[in-house]
Amino acid sequence: MLEAQIVNSMNDYLDKHGICYANEIRMGIGIPDISFNLGGNRRIKCLDDYYLLSIWDYVNAEKQTTLKEIGNKFLFSLDKVRRYVYRLVQMSLVAIKNEIVRIIKNIKTARLGTTIAVEAKISDWRNGIVQAQRYLLFSDYSYLLLPKASINIVDFKLLENDGIGLLADMDGVIEEIVAPPKSCECDYYLKYMHTSVLFDRYKKTHDKYIGRKDNVFSKYLLYSSC
Repeated sequence: MLEAQIVNSMNDYLDKHGICYANEIRMGIGIPDISFNLGGNRRIKCLDDYYLLSIWDYVNAEKQTTLKEIGNKFLFSLDKVRRYVYRLVQMSLVAIKNEIVRIIKNIKTARLGTTIAVEAKISDWRNGIVQAQRYLLFSDYSYLLLPKASINIVDFKLLENDGIGLLADMDGVIEEIVAPPKSCECDYYLKYMHTSVLFDRYKKTHDKYIGRKDNVFSKYLLYSSC
């Protein structure tokens, strides 16, 4: 069995239940094999660059600032600042006039729902846990996904101690073996970036959202705060 096979099994499960997902979203600190979301607003603006988010956050904190002040804050040239600011203008997040930039939309009120990351392995579960831990910085929950034949070799106590859940591919059927706790490390902006890219990719290949709730992840639609 190849890792691609269990990734495809997971993708098929998510497709069947109308859950928004994407594969291999690069986040700098980690690349989950599968990322999916429950309950988020799929119309949020796609911000795929952390500097875009950082500049938006600076403008939001100041309410109004200048291109020069942004450049001084981030040590960017004015040309680079303009490129970032005009991307934010195109997304109707900020406005600019006479070199003055002001906030017009607050993304902190965006409904991001619950975002979950999954690391798929055939048998190397220890390395899988290390990778899955990184995903807790930009996801609410993180899972290790293994084929059913490898489940018995996993140290469940280690999974629980590290805050990682366990999923099993039971010949194409996905089952939750260990439920993970909600991440207390998840950064809002990293989660926004991760989730917005996920939605952007999903919309390019899917026209309809089935939204069936009879799946093993339905409980995360009503998750508690950390």
